[in-house]
Amino acid sequence: MHCALPLALALLAVAVGCGKQTGVATPSKSLNYTLDISGDKKVQNPSEAVIREAVLALDTKKGGAFLVVEVTKLTYIQTSGDGRVGFELEYQESDIRHHFRAKRRFTADEIVKVLTSYTTGVDDWKKAAEWELLKW
Repeated sequence: MHCALPLALALLAVAVGCGKQTGVATPSKSLNYTLDISGDKKVQNPSEAVIREAVLALDTKKGGAFLVVEVTKLTYIQTSGDGRVGFELEYQESDIRHHFRAKRRFTADEIVKVLTSYTTGVDDWKKAAEWELLKW
């Protein structure tokens, strides 16, 4: 009987990795994302194809040309623009004191890549630009 608990703990440690960081990020399956398309339509856990379609459909001449991929109301990434004028990109983490804007514009393909990367739960997308903290 005394062996059962240590064995169970050992199996649990193997399953969760003992908290050891391997340096390899894995996509977060527990997070749910909502893609807000210009305030008109919302898509739960969008695929890359859905994100691409939404990005390519943005048109600043028609107004409301923005996308928001949100985890919560205070944690999200957002873009505005279109293929002609380029895209601006901002993100916020937890509160307005952690709201950042990219210091450059992006192409449609770059925006698709960044938004898709964001939905994996891995911070690789942050390498796409230099960021400036916005002060409110």
